[in-house]
Amino acid sequence: MKRSVVLSIALGSLILIMSLGTNAYQHSQVKQAQQQISRLQQQKRQVSQQLTKTNQQKQLLSTQIDSYKTYQNNKDKSTAEIDFNNTTNEFLKYMFTFEPDSYKTRKEHIKGLISNDLYNQYFPSNQNFGDSNNVSSKLDQAKVYTRAKQGQNIDGLAVITFESKTGSNDFKKQTVLYQLSYDTTAKQLTKVKSLGDSFEASDIQ
Repeated sequence: MKRSVVLSIALGSLILIMSLGTNAYQHSQVKQAQQQISRLQQQKRQVSQQLTKTNQQKQLLSTQIDSYKTYQNNKDKSTAEIDFNNTTNEFLKYMFTFEPDSYKTRKEHIKGLISNDLYNQYFPSNQNFGDSNNVSSKLDQAKVYTRAKQGQNIDGLAVITFESKTGSNDFKKQTVLYQLSYDTTAKQLTKVKSLGDSFEASDIQ
């Protein structure tokens, strides 16, 4: 009789231990699932916020470009506007086309194309510019839009598509938008400001 009681107690204890272990495992699984759901909800909120920000930026850029689309080629342009277009394209060619061993020579080519103040912003005299950290780049296309001349200045936008790579990796295409100002008397760019790159060329053409 005593033996059967002991066996019953042992069996009951074993079942209890197994039940507690199962409950603990289930609780752990539920907790992990809840944490995963929480992470996914947070990622969804972040993606939604980024999408909203990107759409707002695209709308702003679209509005800015529309205000600049006075001309799309050299037809009927003034001499000053043609000079602005040529200077801008020359500047962008050297800024976005280089190999690691030709990176340093960019400043020699663009020095006469931009004002002294702008040149010093790009190449401060107290800084030593080395190579491009093994980056290669090539300009695919630069589309320039201008506003009518105001005083001696012309403002414009440049939609730039270029490809770059590091080392032996494949080239990756990217589109950036620059705001420009040009002094028609000095025949130099006086302002070059990046307006971002979180868009595709098709978004702004």
